[in-house]
Amino acid sequence: MIIQEILIIKNASESYGISTECINQISRVPSVTALPLKPKGSRGLCAVGGNIVSLLDLNLLLGMPEVDLTSEDSRLLSLNEELSSNALLVSKVYNTLNIDESNIEYIDKEDDPVIAIYKHEDSLIQILSLEILIQSISRVDIKSKEIKNGKIKEIETKEEDVSKFLIFAMSNEKFALSIDYLREIILADLNFTDIAGSSEDLLGLITLRDDLIAVIDLRSYYGFSNKRDDSNRILITSYNDEIVGLLVDDIIDIKNILNSDIEYMRDSFQDNKISGVIHDNDSLISFFDEDVLKVIFSKNSSYIDSKSQKVLHKNDSEVIQEVIIFKLLGKEYAFDVEHVAEIIDIVDFTKVAYSDENVDGIINIRGQIVTIVSLFKKLGISTKIDEDSKIIICDIDENKIGFVVDSISDILDIKIDEQKTQDDELFAHVLHLENGKRLVLSMDIEKIITSGAK
Repeated sequence: MIIQEILIIKNASESYGISTECINQISRVPSVTALPLKPKGSRGLCAVGGNIVSLLDLNLLLGMPEVDLTSEDSRLLSLNEELSSNALLVSKVYNTLNIDESNIEYIDKEDDPVIAIYKHEDSLIQILSLEILIQSISRVDIKSKEIKNGKIKEIETKEEDVSKFLIFAMSNEKFALSIDYLREIILADLNFTDIAGSSEDLLGLITLRDDLIAVIDLRSYYGFSNKRDDSNRILITSYNDEIVGLLVDDIIDIKNILNSDIEYMRDSFQDNKISGVIHDNDSLISFFDEDVLKVIFSKNSSYIDSKSQKVLHKNDSEVIQEVIIFKLLGKEYAFDVEHVAEIIDIVDFTKVAYSDENVDGIINIRGQIVTIVSLFKKLGISTKIDEDSKIIICDIDENKIGFVVDSISDILDIKIDEQKTQDDELFAHVLHLENGKRLVLSMDIEKIITSGAK
């Protein structure tokens, strides 16, 4: 390789040269999206010329302290051709220099990124081969994914602009309930105590933690078929300190909805069964809030008042945690709901070279980069991902982390006597549910991210 012109990079007392044939342009450093468990030598991702590229830190690649992003001297070098999926972060750009062949000495050493030494005035410049320096870093081509349960947005969603909803199915139609009214989600494979003279919508009573709760078949209430199967769930909902269970076909998602995508249409629906619609991609999701719940509760108020020996109230002194329970290879685990931002259907990942072995890749959701961390690898179990898998997206230290799981089982309030401390690298507690008949390992998400990190 004959080098004709180099760009000189200054780093403290050291000078490096890069062939200008590799460089497309030089610019100031744009906003950088950090990646948890980031690839070796990478500072994250950034937008260059309308594309998302991997930002590589020249100092880190050379084994030196990272470049100061806040420095006025730091610069971003966008690269050409096969290196164009990467950009190079450098401490200081000095100038360009035409090569005098009499002052350059080429080094023929395999896998050494320093391919030549150039004498310029009273200094020696180490000329680097970017191909060798970053030869194992593959192209990072990030494209927006079409998410079945998400609406792609080019703007960053602010927390105050969204409302969180539970999305569920009834007779192949989607419905949504504001998470504010949701206490728990439990399996529907329970025995119901019949109530003589009750409406056909009222399935009966169930016992939950020694409390009697009325369960209404929401499918029957809306005029749908009410076939029972293993996917059925009971939504434990609360309104004005009263509790009722609502039986639905299946749980689809828990996600943040832009307030601008929520349209209230109370006057457009009969019988006060729908509060409005959510605009989700090209489809509409019917949702209901307190006005609809008020009607449901009022129709069963006499039962709730007179038949329940105890009404289930949320007692802050007893409830210490709310968790989402999911399955991996048939075994149940839990996350603290506080960290869960949303749940989406499975999508393809973009692989990132030099990343931690526990990182499956990254995805782009509504303009935000989400790192997919493998729970399978963390737990040392065989990886199983199929079209029915879900991704739980969590907010951890201002980063979005995704975890692939088989399915979502429940959302439950955990009381003090149901939680036992676990001295383990990954598991914070063991949850003893259903009087100890159901054991669930509760994961510490922050420990999952930090354990084994390179």
